[in-house]
Amino acid sequence: PAFNQADMERVKALTVESIKRSHNNPQAVAFNILKPALYGQEHAYGFPNSGTQASVMAITTDDLESFHQAWIRPDNAKIFVAGDTDLTQITAQLEKSFGSWKKPTTVKGTKSFKDVPLGTKTKVILVDRAKSPQSMIIAGHLMPSSGSENYLEVETMNGILGGTFTARMNMNLREDKGWAYGAYTGIMNARGQRVWYNYAPVQTDKTAAAMKEVIGEINHYRSDKPATQAELDLFVKSKTLTLPGRFEKANAVLGHMMTNDNLGRAQKSAETLKGKYDNMTPKMMADLAKSAFNPDAMVWVVIGDLSKIEANVRALNLGDVEVWDETGHKLR
Repeated sequence: PAFNQADMERVKALTVESIKRSHNNPQAVAFNILKPALYGQEHAYGFPNSGTQASVMAITTDDLESFHQAWIRPDNAKIFVAGDTDLTQITAQLEKSFGSWKKPTTVKGTKSFKDVPLGTKTKVILVDRAKSPQSMIIAGHLMPSSGSENYLEVETMNGILGGTFTARMNMNLREDKGWAYGAYTGIMNARGQRVWYNYAPVQTDKTAAAMKEVIGEINHYRSDKPATQAELDLFVKSKTLTLPGRFEKANAVLGHMMTNDNLGRAQKSAETLKGKYDNMTPKMMADLAKSAFNPDAMVWVVIGDLSKIEANVRALNLGDVEVWDETGHKLR
């Protein structure tokens, strides 16, 4: 690549405009604040997905060349192929295309995903969005890597709590209370520690009440209302019956291969999924819920009209409360 200065300036300008537009999206703002708050700004994951205006504007063509030399190189590359071919055919084609690709003399790049200490207390971050008719509530904490041995069990345990339309969170805040169009929980994929989060955009006057319901659902799930066999069966069925369709296209197989390699899973892991789902029990889900969730050490990011919600959120006494702006800077 040429890394022409004019091209880079054009892309930088487009990227900065995209970042500016993201400040009008409460969901994007919430997650851009949540990740640095959980990982810390020194961690590889501790930055907004979009980057920042300052970081983008600071990039030079020398930075791009250095990154290219460190990462886009034959001794740091893996080639995945899915299609109507075999090793002999594809090797000949790859040798023709890449056989003369020589590694540079510079040192290749390495990645580090060091674990960060888990939180020990709750923190609430408020972002003012004057006159907003609803509040965006995101809460989360860190969980083990997507490459952990029990990743599938953890994701199933989470799915029952809030991973589907019929899960507990949505049935409470949408179907029962009518405070939200949808409320869900999820777990991001990552080679290092990953983020578990609860997502709930709710009407402004129910912001604090909804936060209380979220905590209540997690606590009930961990204690007096563990996962039932019926809930587990429903979630497992939604996953196992769709397995054949997941691998009908070559690009789906390719993506699965790349994910397995990235997370250190066996390439035949798909063949074990049905058996793993069949071996799951409500007790397994209950034990995981107790060990994986910590509702007393979450980071909350709440975006809404602070003139209407701040007092009630503070009255919950969940923990330290701070007010930030939409770019991730603490105001008070």
